[in-house]
Amino acid sequence: MPAAGTEAVPAACPAAAPPGGDARHRRGLLTPVAPARRFGAEEAGPGLTAADRDRAAELALADPEVRRSIEGGRYRVLGVHTTAAGRHRGDPLVVVYNYTDGVAVEATVGLAAGRVLEVATGRRPPALAEAEQRLARDLVRDSRLLAAAGVDIDAGAGRVLAEVDLHSPRYRHRLVDLRFGPADRRLPSAFAIVDLSDESVLTTGLVSSRGG
Repeated sequence: MPAAGTEAVPAACPAAAPPGGDARHRRGLLTPVAPARRFGAEEAGPGLTAADRDRAAELALADPEVRRSIEGGRYRVLGVHTTAAGRHRGDPLVVVYNYTDGVAVEATVGLAAGRVLEVATGRRPPALAEAEQRLARDLVRDSRLLAAAGVDIDAGAGRVLAEVDLHSPRYRHRLVDLRFGPADRRLPSAFAIVDLSDESVLTTGLVSSRGG
């Protein structure tokens, strides 16, 4: 994985309203998205062991069709879930994301058969993985701006954003909107927009406590 790149960000963190669903961002028009899995899936339950998940991911990444979708790109296995419906109900569903091309790959794996049963690709953003959330927090921590203002970076919780401006350089990038606690406040104390496609922090800010 390449070293975390950073863009120029303000030298201080002014109090500001966090970017909303329809707010014009200085790099484009960002909007929250509702990630969905094509097949419908449930989190891995007792039926899948850690060894099952590791084996499913291994088989998925070795599959020629999956390889074609991620070849030459920077990718990550976002999770191994359980297919919730259809003829492969109960089989592992491996979700892989290609950050370079902005493509999500879902591979249904037959563990008994030792092969991938079905592959689907698309640009609908998958759910934010915990590993991605940790990476986003680390990038914000490395930028030092919010930490210098006393924000608890580890309290950050994220959601996926989509850049809908076709002319933006961030179009089809994997963008994350991080909000920072404390949990006893109605509004977050700070926010950050992180681009996981090139591992950069786009903007950070403090949220005014007035009315919160």
